Amino acid sequence: RHWSSSAEGSLTFSLSWRFTGPPAKLSGLSLAVGLAVARGLDACGASRITLKWPNDILLDGGKVGGILIELEAVADGMLAVIGIGLNLQLPAGDPGDFLHPPAALAQVLPVPDRHQVLAQVLLSLTEVLDHFAVSGFAVLRDDWQSRHAWQDRPVRLLNGGTFDRQGICLGADDDGALLLRTAQGVERFFSGDVSLRAE
Repeated sequence: RHWSSSAEGSLTFSLSWRFTGPPAKLSGLSLAVGLAVARGLDACGASRITLKWPNDILLDGGKVGGILIELEAVADGMLAVIGIGLNLQLPAGDPGDFLHPPAALAQVLPVPDRHQVLAQVLLSLTEVLDHFAVSGFAVLRDDWQSRHAWQDRPVRLLNGGTFDRQGICLGADDDGALLLRTAQGVERFFSGDVSLRAE
């Protein structure tokens, strides 16, 4: 996957964060980061931000941002490099050329100030990641669920680009797993690409 960005039209940055304990403690980290970004954008005055499992940030249904996390084992735990990209302006090109319709903060912030956006998102990340490091995703789940764009909506789960499951999206479990109500009952998934089912 590619992320199209430009110096004047986007804000992209990485944050290094050290966690103690085993890798299992980091389950749901991308969801926690998404929540932190949403809270930070709220503080900037950007309303209508919602989240898509596991790492997309949406505005009015369009993709305004994304998250990519890389983990590395270190002596006393795990080092996470958290990459975040946000559209300040709509990217150039035909919207149909994008896998997901793009959105931009300029739709709700007439002149997005990249320094203010960065400062607010970093403040929010610090608060959320401090909580996450102690208590995991469970303490953040309710807030994430309240911002979940596709709660109780029909979706299909693509795994490796191929159709895997379809059902009703119930959001995330306490450990960040996707909950999907299928013909077999409620199933849990830790990876995949959730796409809305075509009506």
